[in-house]
Amino acid sequence: MIQHVLLDLDGVIVDFVSQALVVHRQPDLIDRWPPGVWDMHTLLGISKRDFWGPIDQIPGFWEQLPPYPWKDELIATIEQVAPFTVATSPSRNPACPTQKVAWMHRHIRESFHDFLIGRQKWLMARPDTVLIDDCDANIEAFRKHGGKAITFPQPWNSNHAHTGDRIAYVREALAELQG
Repeated sequence: MIQHVLLDLDGVIVDFVSQALVVHRQPDLIDRWPPGVWDMHTLLGISKRDFWGPIDQIPGFWEQLPPYPWKDELIATIEQVAPFTVATSPSRNPACPTQKVAWMHRHIRESFHDFLIGRQKWLMARPDTVLIDDCDANIEAFRKHGGKAITFPQPWNSNHAHTGDRIAYVREALAELQG
């Protein structure tokens, strides 16, 4: 039985990728993303430092990111199964966590405080907890430590073949995990 869901932000309900591509002047890359390729900086042919540097220089970058059009439907789908907590990784920019909290207050609900900010999502793994994330490495670590997980379909992960109807995929995966 699922008691709780951990929901990633970037790449799941927040469109970080297309905005990062805009910063790097390659917005059309989103339409020709090589299936399963995770490292955006490698795809752009630049170092991690050159990737993050321009993003970190934009005031309010994280707070201004647009939600994906399926955000509300995904949250409603999850809430039919169990309560959820946002689990999000910060960038190295010290303003990132504060901006992500502001984003959640604006786009989830003003009183929303059910969030955890940190990279080691696997520390929250439990048999009755499900992580929904777009990062294959996060999914693998969470499962390895005893949690259940759903790889949210995106072109850059192993579930790229299911991007046609992401919400239907998540709904079916939750039902399967619910047993």
